[in-house]
Amino acid sequence: MSLPRFLVSPETVRDGAATVTGPELAHMRKVLRLRPGSRVLLWDGEGAEHEALIRAYDGGVAAMTVVRSYRPERESPLAVTLAQAVGKGDKMDWIVEKATELGVAHVAPFFSSHTVPRFDGNKGERRRERWRKIAAAAARQSGRTRIPEIAEPELFDAMLGRDWQCDARLLLWEGSRGRGLAFLREELESLRSVLVMVGPEGGFSEEEAARAEARGFRTVGLGRRILRTETAAVAAVCAVQLLWGDLG
Repeated sequence: MSLPRFLVSPETVRDGAATVTGPELAHMRKVLRLRPGSRVLLWDGEGAEHEALIRAYDGGVAAMTVVRSYRPERESPLAVTLAQAVGKGDKMDWIVEKATELGVAHVAPFFSSHTVPRFDGNKGERRRERWRKIAAAAARQSGRTRIPEIAEPELFDAMLGRDWQCDARLLLWEGSRGRGLAFLREELESLRSVLVMVGPEGGFSEEEAARAEARGFRTVGLGRRILRTETAAVAAVCAVQLLWGDLG
């Protein structure tokens, strides 16, 4: 039987002891009703896990005794960055959740010419914080040891201008003239990192695709059918993980 997992900050674990506070403490104490002496798994979202025993509850803190610490290898050897156009409604929430389950390392939201939602004021930061919570929950559920980084939403051209430290940069576009990921697999036998850019419901314009290609992006397709943005995101991540990562 697997141990219940609780997210903690790395600095709260030291010298064979740890503390759990906030929502994680509430889940431990009030939802799961774990008592002192119960064994749990603490993870810091940065690769480390710690088996620990609940020593005592003291006000708003659970004092823990760390039994052993280790860094399991559950992350994909392929560092995937998903640059995703912000979709309508809660589509981005779903994409962040599924991308996290599939092992994405970074999610970079952006707005392009066909993007409908726009963030004004502090709405962008509120949405970003929501996506961070979704990513943390999905990482916990899927047994990951790292939580994907959620970047601040940017405009399409700003995304193109960033210094992406990736072995390959791919832009999914239905006008890619039949060039698919299987075609690239013959050219790129091994990758350690890849950026996959997925457009909004209306897709990318020809001008946007041309600007991306001028910046070193490769335009690729996912087959003969037009996919919804959320379907394309999941399909693309699955494809690159299967070709160069650890899926399958």
